[in-house]
Amino acid sequence: MAPRLVLAGSVACCVFLAPRARADPQGHVAWRPALCGIGNDGAVWQRTRLCNGITGDMLFLRHRNRDFGFGPYLEVTTAGFWDLRWGGGATLLVPLTENFPLTVSLGVVEHELRAPALSVSTFFGARSYNFEGTYNWSLGVFASAARDLGEPRTTLISAGFEIDGFFVVAPFLFAVSALR
Repeated sequence: MAPRLVLAGSVACCVFLAPRARADPQGHVAWRPALCGIGNDGAVWQRTRLCNGITGDMLFLRHRNRDFGFGPYLEVTTAGFWDLRWGGGATLLVPLTENFPLTVSLGVVEHELRAPALSVSTFFGARSYNFEGTYNWSLGVFASAARDLGEPRTTLISAGFEIDGFFVVAPFLFAVSALR
């Protein structure tokens, strides 16, 4: 009789004392180092540059790792440290596996205050769902393309890594805590 009472008590504790699962928006910020190609006047790749960028998004509609997500994103990028682009749009997260989704982002970016550009980006890699908070991390590869709508119709194609901001900042946080 005692094992049944322990089992019933354990089940009751799990059911009535467990925290409520929630589907709050979840966001992240990441650094995107990449190689990129720039082309003008209809050319796709005339010059090769080192690209960098910071991107962040906020995804809604997810309750767990296997759920689709949708939400806004913002980004700031450079090509060769002189070509500034910033903008945003919408991101769709498609869960290919439980921990490795594919995201597709479509948006409009401003290119050096000269011309708006259409931008598309895709990411594949590890992307968590945080059951305890609103920040989820990512680590993987991405590819993106942008095309200016005005003259000289510059094209930017890039491929590289997406490294979550947590992994960039964590070594410094550990060093500071170790020095205390």
